[in-house]
Amino acid sequence: MKKQSGLSKHGIRYIIRICLQMLFQMAVILIAAGTFHIGRQFLIYFIILAGSYITELYILIRHNPEVLNERVKNIKAGTKAWDKVLLSLYVVCTFIVMNIFIGLHMRLGWTRMEFNYCYVGIALYILSVVVSTKSLLTNKYFESSSRIQTEREQKVISTGVYAVVRHPGYSSILIWAISVPLLTGTVYTFIPSTFIITIITIRTYLEDTMLKKELDGYLDYTRKVKYRLIPYLW
Repeated sequence: MKKQSGLSKHGIRYIIRICLQMLFQMAVILIAAGTFHIGRQFLIYFIILAGSYITELYILIRHNPEVLNERVKNIKAGTKAWDKVLLSLYVVCTFIVMNIFIGLHMRLGWTRMEFNYCYVGIALYILSVVVSTKSLLTNKYFESSSRIQTEREQKVISTGVYAVVRHPGYSSILIWAISVPLLTGTVYTFIPSTFIITIITIRTYLEDTMLKKELDGYLDYTRKVKYRLIPYLW
């Protein structure tokens, strides 16, 4: 991979924001739970959550700091109006609602899944991190919002995980959304998980349509890589 120039002040700001984001998620869970006595399964979740953030950031700092430098702003000029709405809904569901449900489960003692499901959740969570990290390493145009990056002369990325599905970053979110309820054993967390999956599916469809119309070479790419999110399905 081509060596990058290193982290800029924007990249450092993004790393700080991501670390605060991780701590915010933990705080929401603990506040909703009303206790620091979270139990074994939730401790495992906290460890995996922190470990995934730290691991992904470490790899990107070493191998693709450019993508960190560019991701400091969630919504940039040229972001589609529909994506501003979807991105806002996604952030609320992912970082607030999902974690409130996890915390309320601890507080109210809702129905739990058997602990064995935790192992499946761990495997899926790790898979989601692998797919996400590979997407970020491969695609220097990977941003939070949907737009055409004309100022960076955006090109179609068709290698690595992008040779399997057209939106592997979104695929990683789908896997993650399924993994969290299993990992934490919180049945009702599938409710916000379902909303997140719905938002990402709609966002994928709209972004894919936009790219076909506005990004040179993307239509040819869709003829080679036929699936948006899930191989052999859609």
